[in-house]
Amino acid sequence: MGADDRGTPPLFLYGVLLGAVAQGPARELVRGLGPGRAAVARGLLYAVPAGGRFYPALLPGEGKVHGMVHDPGEADLAALDRFEDVRPDDPAAGEYRRGPIEVTLAGSRERVMAQAWWFNRPVGPLMLPIAHGNFVQWLKDTGAPAARG
Repeated sequence: MGADDRGTPPLFLYGVLLGAVAQGPARELVRGLGPGRAAVARGLLYAVPAGGRFYPALLPGEGKVHGMVHDPGEADLAALDRFEDVRPDDPAAGEYRRGPIEVTLAGSRERVMAQAWWFNRPVGPLMLPIAHGNFVQWLKDTGAPAARG
């Protein structure tokens, strides 16, 4: 799994863009992605409350974050960036920034470089740590609803 024909690296998804969670606009945005494969990346994961629902925040750290790595396929990366509030004209202003992350593909020791949406804010007092690093499992364990997007 490497860069696609456009030179775009794979995308590491760990939250509301995952097929198991994606609803509404998020589901439409990921329709064009290529096949996915389970993967783990280094980082810290938090649940961010938003109107009674939650979305995840990935931050640098020494924990493990579980997700899926997908070839970008026909996905509209600009639309995905807008969904994640990435602001190319002022990267510090957006809630997220898309940047590189090394992931280990499940069932192997194969590591690949991918792109992930990193949370671009400090940890806030209402953010909940997800110690095991799996947003989908956290939703199941807590019964919390995922943000719709």
